[in-house]
Amino acid sequence: MKKLIWICIFAVMPWSVSAQAHEANLQQDNISVIGVGEVEQEPDQATLAISINARQPTLPAAKKLADDRYRRVLGVVEKAGIAAQFVKSTRLNAQPEYEWQNNKRIYKGELVSRSLSIIINDLEKVSPLLQALVESGVSEIDGLQTGFQDRKALQLKAMAAAADDAKSKAKFLAERLGRKLGSAYLISEHNVDAPQMLRAEGMMMAKSASADAPPPAEMFGTQKVQATVNVSFNLL
Repeated sequence: MKKLIWICIFAVMPWSVSAQAHEANLQQDNISVIGVGEVEQEPDQATLAISINARQPTLPAAKKLADDRYRRVLGVVEKAGIAAQFVKSTRLNAQPEYEWQNNKRIYKGELVSRSLSIIINDLEKVSPLLQALVESGVSEIDGLQTGFQDRKALQLKAMAAAADDAKSKAKFLAERLGRKLGSAYLISEHNVDAPQMLRAEGMMMAKSASADAPPPAEMFGTQKVQATVNVSFNLL
């Protein structure tokens, strides 16, 4: 009677090798630290949010008045040297308005609102533009957000500073405890910076006290871009 011999061949997949390497790192002495990096400088960009409102007895009349004011505002923005690519319509809304009289709801007319977002890359233009917009018929200034034209470059600088901070901390701790720092084997990064919002709700829609007096300059201060990295190092 013939004997059957079975030969089994097991192939080791690349992911298995990777898993084994990771397991080896876990078994080896290691240290994990958090590095924080920060870049601080004056902002070079602002985003202005404005609204144009029009109230009239009928919707067509309110829409026409809102459109007229909207075109006038666009003319002011263009005159300030801001290209069309930096101006965006964000909202168009129409709704009836009512008033309660003697426990009855009385129709008063229609309200049409248009909203715009304007990106300003020259902050010296912000103050005179605000004044010109107010005088052109803008109803509300909804907010002013400052930031940077090249935020990504600043984020990379902050990330580099965070990596240096993580390495410095790990090296200090290792040497303090009589060990030497090996290579990094696990790295994760988290950006935590956010644009700064200057609240401007309720800003008075009025001209300067003197027609010849220029509007005051806006003060933007400095703004921070931050990054955080988690790094694990082997210990030798």
